[in-house]
Amino acid sequence: MPRRRPTPPPQLGLLEANVPTAPCVPAIREAVKAWRAGGYKGATETTSILLNYWFLTGHRLQGRKFEYYEAQREAVETLIYLWEVTQARRQKSLLETFAPNIPNLRLLQCDDFARYCVKMATGSGKTKVMALAFAWQYFNAVTGGGEDYATTALIIAPNVIVFERLRTDFGGGRLFKVDPIIPPELKIYWDVEFYMRGDPERARSLGALYLTNVDQLHADNDDEDESDEPEEIAALLGPRPPAAPNAIEDFDKRLAKRGGPLLVMNDEAHHTHDEESAWSQVIRRLHESARGGLTAQLDFTATPRHQKGSLFSWTVSDYPLKQAIIDGIVKRPVKGITTGIREIASSVASTKYKAYLTAGVNRWREYREGLASLGKKPILFVMMNDTSEADDVADYLQKTYPSEFGGDKLLTIHTNRSGEIAKGDLDKARQAARDVDIAASPVNAIVSVLMLREGWDVQNVTVIVGLRPYTSKANILPEQTIGRGLRLMFRNTTIGYTERVDVIGNKKFIEFVEDLERQEGLELETFQVGKDKLEIVTIQPDPAKMDKDITLPKLSPLLARKKNITAEIEALDVSKLPVSNLLRKADGRPAEKFTYEGYDLITLEKLVEREYALPEVQTAQEVISYYAKRIAQEVKLPSQFAALAPKVREFLATRAFGETVDIETPAMLKAISANTAHFVTVKAFVTALQPLVVESLTPTLIDAGTPLSQTDPFPWSRPTYAAPKCVYNLVPCANEFERDFAKFLQDAPDVAKFAKLPDSFGFAIEYTDSVGNLRYYYPDFVAVLTGGDHYLVETKGQETTEVAHKDRAARHWAESAAGLTGARWRYLKVPQNDYKQLQPAEFSDLFVFQSGLFATDTAIL
Repeated sequence: MPRRRPTPPPQLGLLEANVPTAPCVPAIREAVKAWRAGGYKGATETTSILLNYWFLTGHRLQGRKFEYYEAQREAVETLIYLWEVTQARRQKSLLETFAPNIPNLRLLQCDDFARYCVKMATGSGKTKVMALAFAWQYFNAVTGGGEDYATTALIIAPNVIVFERLRTDFGGGRLFKVDPIIPPELKIYWDVEFYMRGDPERARSLGALYLTNVDQLHADNDDEDESDEPEEIAALLGPRPPAAPNAIEDFDKRLAKRGGPLLVMNDEAHHTHDEESAWSQVIRRLHESARGGLTAQLDFTATPRHQKGSLFSWTVSDYPLKQAIIDGIVKRPVKGITTGIREIASSVASTKYKAYLTAGVNRWREYREGLASLGKKPILFVMMNDTSEADDVADYLQKTYPSEFGGDKLLTIHTNRSGEIAKGDLDKARQAARDVDIAASPVNAIVSVLMLREGWDVQNVTVIVGLRPYTSKANILPEQTIGRGLRLMFRNTTIGYTERVDVIGNKKFIEFVEDLERQEGLELETFQVGKDKLEIVTIQPDPAKMDKDITLPKLSPLLARKKNITAEIEALDVSKLPVSNLLRKADGRPAEKFTYEGYDLITLEKLVEREYALPEVQTAQEVISYYAKRIAQEVKLPSQFAALAPKVREFLATRAFGETVDIETPAMLKAISANTAHFVTVKAFVTALQPLVVESLTPTLIDAGTPLSQTDPFPWSRPTYAAPKCVYNLVPCANEFERDFAKFLQDAPDVAKFAKLPDSFGFAIEYTDSVGNLRYYYPDFVAVLTGGDHYLVETKGQETTEVAHKDRAARHWAESAAGLTGARWRYLKVPQNDYKQLQPAEFSDLFVFQSGLFATDTAIL
């Protein structure tokens, strides 16, 4: 196989000088988009397996659908594309390639290793991207991807709070056990130990991931509180890391002793732009001490901004807050319009802001009432101007509303830099704040001088009352402040509910929120405080309609990926592979060349320029090995290389050219190396092998199944329909077509009962997509007719290439369920356009869609 070379990015157009994101991001985004569409060309075989497993294979966790966010996928793909494919591993090459025409960019003084910043909105899942990035580096390192990949990673947190959050995910490798990170075919290579701060070294392993906070990498510096950084920023983000490091030699030696390159990932990396900080100096020291140096430094943060607001120039992926809100990955902030509410002329905070506090408490009560049936407890968060005001307001709330905020039901946190609270007391407050989402926590409200710092991942904040002026000119404050209340409360439970956090405040605070709107280019929704009552629609089984309950039988898997198809490969008759005979001619293209340029590091003057021709293949085995690896990669079974190689040789020697040829001769060597031969060979084998990779299993009946009446209550923001024939109080519809269809089922005289199958119920059917990936299909409706027939129904608005595969899988499930349970199960697809033309009155009218008379169904029946 020829040595993998950097793949040049697509031709880039000129960029506007005043771009709304970091300078390199627009061009990188387009290049990565094209790379994805092209099938990840230029990636290693191992990387292709990982990307396919992570993003193109269906996953279910704890019985529910799981898939990585698009933002997480784009971030991972970007890191891989830049480091592995284009090999832009210095800021200089990054800017020259992706931002060549943008002047006055801030350049790094240290440009000795790859450094990329990933900007992801708070709550969009940076931790999972870190885990995937490490897995990509590790698996390539242990499977022969190259010596520059790292088997050892160090994650650095900015403080103890973030460290503790990360320890929850990485301690004992938890994230790698519960998330779909390790493909089945690569599990044999997984040998990683996880070391949290303070853990001793254990038995030697191939890989290791270390987690610590930056304070453990240098000594505290008491003079740092005199930083010139604005007080608001320091209070919000924490003090800037000390300027002078004092290394803990044992930690350095442990990392260096492992050998090989080191991957460093910084979480909440707001301060990493300061190259003179202890944080940055520690990383450079690690680069010098590690054998192989740093393979990359990855900075993760929602706000990679310099003090005046510009984004770090090494930012390569940007997922802004606006997009996270649109995608439903975080709560949607809603501004409260306080018509008629005003501040009272008083020096006592609780008197001055009494109207705003009353409005906040009343809104919090509405959330408490709406969330009660869902088992969630809302949190009221009040931000004050200083410590004395926070104490006064906390005392007021506790005395005025003792049953709701008295005693330990209200938590006061002081986060200013003057240190009125002893460190021990602050640690207790931090611990309490981390636990407020737990059902057993008594806390209903938090009063603080500032919003929670990074690492305070509170999910249940539903109302923010802001009663302080913000005067900082730094653009990081709006997202950092509001962002702490944006984490989803119902993460991974329902996709049909738009969560929100209501923001109420005085004029100065609302102006501050409006700064966020201008910065993000969004317009927040509003509500009239005291007039617009909150309503949370909850879908749940109706005890009065248990006669409309439906049970879906639980079957064993219908499909499974084979881990080994050696026998099938050995039995493959290459003489019967469908292929047009290749011509015995070489590619005809001139030998590929590349240009090497050498520059003076100080003056950037070009000193050397040389052109080199890439060597041609010397033996047929080189070509055969390359083709066999490509085929194994395409069918996602890398372990089958040894079985494939002799079959590829046989194919090229006896089938590809229509007769037996000697592939070792110079002329035939050029012929089998041609692009056409490559395409035909790989295509022929992949076409023959893909159907063999996934085997159909004979299903068995695991149990009678779960009735719909056992579905846990869940919130819903999309259309609903009240149907007496449905066991739920309301039919949760994804769109108006589904609502119209639910009304039809309710009115149809031959339908006894029906239901829309919610995601939280967890019913899914395995199927294989057009390239052989094992995925899951989630049908729309289930209906039981008056005659006893059971139907899975799919309402289809737009046909895609995947639909036919889903249809076959659903029919197979229905046939199997019927045979195993004795009940009559069927599958029916209802095309939207045809349904509107048909205007059915009874369910039996829909049977015409099974006749094959309709164009949308002809191809699949």
